[in-house]
Amino acid sequence: MRSSSGTLGGVVAKRPRLARAAQPLAWVVLGALLGAVAAAAPSGATASAVKPYRLGVVGFYNPRLMYLKYQPLVDYLAVRTGHPWELEISATYQGTVDALCSGQLTLAYLGPLTYVRAHAACDAVPIVRLQTAGKPTYRSYVMVRVDSNIHTLHDLKGSSFGFGSPLSTSSHLVPRAMLERAGLVVGKDIRCRYYYHHDRAARAVLMRDVAACGIRDIAAARFIGRGLRILARSEPLPNFPLVVSSATPKSLRSLLIEALVDIPQRDPLARRQMAGWDEELAGGFALTADAEFEPIRQLARKIFGPRALELSSRALVCDGRS
Repeated sequence: MRSSSGTLGGVVAKRPRLARAAQPLAWVVLGALLGAVAAAAPSGATASAVKPYRLGVVGFYNPRLMYLKYQPLVDYLAVRTGHPWELEISATYQGTVDALCSGQLTLAYLGPLTYVRAHAACDAVPIVRLQTAGKPTYRSYVMVRVDSNIHTLHDLKGSSFGFGSPLSTSSHLVPRAMLERAGLVVGKDIRCRYYYHHDRAARAVLMRDVAACGIRDIAAARFIGRGLRILARSEPLPNFPLVVSSATPKSLRSLLIEALVDIPQRDPLARRQMAGWDEELAGGFALTADAEFEPIRQLARKIFGPRALELSSRALVCDGRS
């Protein structure tokens, strides 16, 4: 799914027709404007000939919410880099990794587990990470219904559990680690269900399809006091990085860091603009490096085995069912 500032999911809003009497004059004015633009453009070059950069994001949420969350970042990058950008939404985590590694994406917004897999696949490089609510970290929550008689993770033995995507850090990897630390064998003591989105996993708990779910803290906030409660919290996790491929020129990496970190530090207008974004992004960005994600790499190998970074997502499913 690809969208730009004037489109959503490939649907273009229809423009109202000009009144019949105004049409001749409108075409004259439009022709004059186009002629002026063509005269000002370099010979043989048009705006459409400029290949846009692409920001790739996994479809964590429904398309409308994805657009509302991430299109402001795309628009900001277009202004601050002086180059057109597009938002590219992938249906799967692995799809975003593949698009980044093949050069289809300029920049990718990845969860920590997805990033370390991209690094293993094509030496992808994290350049900045989120500062959600001013913090360099976030958490995974295990949630149950407010009226549930489950009060510890061990109480989940014999129950079903709702995960997000098999490649999700906070909705699969970390909740599985939390369950295993509680002495539960996932796939044996716990029946697994996969919903591929945080919100869907939470709603499955509300609908009593599963007893509990794993979910990212920001997504969990929408359900606290609305039928769900927090059963357990993870340790702090390194926040989501923005990632480029190893082939990305240093000049473009520097330009992105300038736009996302340096300019907001010295420009109050840029800071105010970011503060108006979705809460996930409103805290801005900070520099990061691969070493910050080493704990995720180690945890993945502990939970999924030594080939955790190369196995297919299907191979990571805890009991063979998706």
